[in-house]
Amino acid sequence: MRRLAALPAALFCIVALVVPAGAQQAPRQDDLSERIQQARGLYITAPYVRVNGARGVVRIVRSSAMDAAVLDLKDATGRVNYDSAIPELQEQETRLHGDVRALVRTLHENGIVAIARIVCFNDPVLAHRMPDRAIQDVRAHRRGRTRVWTSWGTGGAWLDPWDSRNHDLVIAVAREAEALGFDEIQLDYIRFPVDDGVPYAHYPHEQADVRRRDMLHAFLGRLDESIRIPIGVDVFGIQAYWEGDTSGLGQDLSLWTDVVDVYSPMLYLNAMRDWERGTQDRARRLVQIGVQRMRQRLGPRPVIRPFLQAFEQEAEDWGPRFIANQITGARRGGSDGFLFWHPGSNYGTVQRAMQGLAHSLSPFPIPEERTRARVGFGG
Repeated sequence: MRRLAALPAALFCIVALVVPAGAQQAPRQDDLSERIQQARGLYITAPYVRVNGARGVVRIVRSSAMDAAVLDLKDATGRVNYDSAIPELQEQETRLHGDVRALVRTLHENGIVAIARIVCFNDPVLAHRMPDRAIQDVRAHRRGRTRVWTSWGTGGAWLDPWDSRNHDLVIAVAREAEALGFDEIQLDYIRFPVDDGVPYAHYPHEQADVRRRDMLHAFLGRLDESIRIPIGVDVFGIQAYWEGDTSGLGQDLSLWTDVVDVYSPMLYLNAMRDWERGTQDRARRLVQIGVQRMRQRLGPRPVIRPFLQAFEQEAEDWGPRFIANQITGARRGGSDGFLFWHPGSNYGTVQRAMQGLAHSLSPFPIPEERTRARVGFGG
């Protein structure tokens, strides 16, 4: 089995369950193509797809001079936006994407990389439907009662990241994404919650002798052995700046390099409002320094493709120059590509930037060092 040597011995048995004893493994292939490495894309919501269809997705991506689309298969509201065969997700289906195979095929016909976003543990619908799989409120637990914990930040409920049934669910969604033709999966909320309500969170399946980061690493190892397309992860922007898991998220980026192909740190001024406040050109510096530090820690092999801010909140000098400055920061920092996030898929400012100030900034070149390091890696 590939990439298992780095996993803690105590967790090896979990990973070993993926492949039955004696089963024949098909040869692995390198799916981390140059197109995927250099991808520049937009996050597209499921309601946008429902209203505008596949052709609308192609139009907005192409008119923004991009070549990738991030589509929500399972989002942070609990919506499952496609026709899934997974039993516990049937009640959450919206099918907003319509015929997903046809959607992905249309993207491919137009030279667009199709990335399937899968929200892992933030699921306010399933957590309430199946409370035994959710994070519990410790105050009720102490009284012998069951009450689902809710985030003080969002008011939503979470699935317990320790529960292997929740790992199985994400793996099943990833397998369906691969079968539907997606080029890459992108895991979001692959972490523990962090807000002021966390002291009241109880994790029913917690293993006291296993670190959070090791458990999530083992889960990613299982996923890596279950699909052939590249695995991407969305990570807190602050994780780009610090080594290890200082916030208790369970995200240790250096530990994950043997099972993760693409890292997308969310480097938004809106999320890091006090960072170097008063300094000129903060947006470029935030992205550039964050990517630089990640590249120094992770080395040349992983793809670094940050999420950049395409919305106005906390953006200084909002407009095409703000967009171009972020792209400049990504390029100078050593990024391979970039993605833009707008919660409503409104990318008019990005389009103006890409038709003007940012027109000549991408795609980014892939240095020979990275090319050599990535031979045989991916998928």
